[in-house]
Amino acid sequence: MKKTIIMMSMAAAMLTAVTGCKPVCNEWYEADGTKCVEVREQFYGTYTGTMTTDGQSANGQLVISENSAGVNYLSFLLQTGNSTMVLTSEEGAFNIPLQNIYIQGVTYSIEGSGSFSGSQLVMNYVATYQSSNIVVNFTGTK
Repeated sequence: MKKTIIMMSMAAAMLTAVTGCKPVCNEWYEADGTKCVEVREQFYGTYTGTMTTDGQSANGQLVISENSAGVNYLSFLLQTGNSTMVLTSEEGAFNIPLQNIYIQGVTYSIEGSGSFSGSQLVMNYVATYQSSNIVVNFTGTK
């Protein structure tokens, strides 16, 4: 009886190894075949679209890349430097925490939110200079 149980356990283990079960991944990681990868990797890339500010639109690109602050942080290239976005869900929602950006020697504070959905990025933020607020919207596709 003991020998039968051991043999059945070994057979089950071998079957599992052959069929390849998905791994159990920590938060902010997802299964990719037999390994865990960072959820944020799917959002990396160049998004081409339209940026609208105060009723004026312009075509442009936004580059999303890794950020060393943590596995749910991303960087986006905005004008003259990288800014930070923080994923708030593994499905792609994010916040843009209050931070300063520098455009042609002028300091702006920005804060906002957005989301990734498939290959689309939608981002909305407010840029503040002195006491003036500028609403910025970007919609792009990777």
